[in-house]
Amino acid sequence: MNQQAFSVMSDLYNRIFVNQTSNPEVLVDYAVWNRIFQSLPKDYKLPDEPVTYI
Repeated sequence: MNQQAFSVMSDLYNRIFVNQTSNPEVLVDYAVWNRIFQSLPKDYKLPDEPVTYI
């Protein structure tokens, strides 16, 4: 099955980043980013805060 990419504003996924920066001009593939988001542990943030304190 060859699905056409559906692009959305990257700001939809800001909640997974520690430093949330709005970039409305950046578009990402909706299906790919939803798959990434669903694979992350609940409340996970990038960068992973415990790792940044090592």
